[in-house]
Order: sequence, then C-alpha cells, then structure tokens
Amino acid sequence: MAENKVDYEELLKDQKNPEVLIVDVREPSEIQETGKLPGSINVPMNNLQELVNLSDDEFLNKYGKSKPSKETKIVFSCRSGMRAKRAKESLQGLGYTQAHFYLGSWMEWAEKQEQKKK
Repeated sequence: MAENKVDYEELLKDQKNPEVLIVDVREPSEIQETGKLPGSINVPMNNLQELVNLSDDEFLNKYGKSKPSKETKIVFSCRSGMRAKRAKESLQGLGYTQAHFYLGSWMEWAEKQEQKKK
C-alpha cells in the first residue's frame, strides 16, 4: 500500500486547493487546546465512518465542505502523525485512492508557523 505522505510544503499547496479535503482526526478537546490547521475539518478517529456513511447533504451541513468521493484527495492530520497514518490506511482499505497523511501533523505545523514569525 502506498505511503502517501504529505510534507509541510505540499500541505501549504493543498490548503489553497478547494478540491483537497484536510481532516484533523484529533479529539475536539485537543483542538480546543491548540487550534487546527487552517482549512481543515475535525473528524475524530472514532467518527471516521462519517466520511463514508453520511449523505452528501448531512456531510455538508455538519462540516461545511463537500463529502469526499473515493477519488478526492484527503489529507489526514493529528498531533504527531500516528493517528493520521492509521486514518489514511483505514480509508485506503475502503477504496479511497487519494488518502494521504501529513507526517509532521500539528507539531510540525505549529513549529514551522513559529519560525515564520521570527
């Protein structure tokens, strides 16, 4: 199975592309502490089935984004990359051919954003 890793630079491009869905799989309490990647939606690991099971309308109403198709590029993120990788593998197993994960996830993102400010 392909690794489908996304690095920081690719993530910056994906954030500008409305065709790409960025999904943070952390728990809402974690996101309240840190914030989330700009442009991402929060679908906790335990709710990943919603990417598949919700109707198009339900998904749009809940997340404010179009429900991904099996060909949509989806980039998963978490705190350090481990849950994001598991989420990517789960969706690949369901036939989502463009499931990716952001290896550095929130920890790298926050660090790179801090460096930009200096």
